[in-house]
Amino acid sequence: MVQPNGAETGMQKEFKKQLVKAARMYAMCVKAEVAAPMDVVGIAMAAFEDMPLKQALVLVRSNEQNVKDLAWALENSDSAQEFEQRVKEIKSLPRDQSDREPR
Repeated sequence: MVQPNGAETGMQKEFKKQLVKAARMYAMCVKAEVAAPMDVVGIAMAAFEDMPLKQALVLVRSNEQNVKDLAWALENSDSAQEFEQRVKEIKSLPRDQSDREPR
């Protein structure tokens, strides 16, 4: 949860880090034309984030649109600042317009 002073908790920061890692893996899987990229991302999250497979798959599947949106932002950015700008663009779109695939 966000604290009253606007600061994020450690859990929120960790969750955001996990989503960005998942997005990176998803973008790589799409680029490599992997048949089931979300499943591969779930398995990789379980392996590399040291979490149970079921938990990793639930994390990835329940945040599938966020992972795809972040993957799009990563693929379409040349710097950290540009990535942050892309994320802001995604946040301002109506939900049905943010369905993006990495290039």
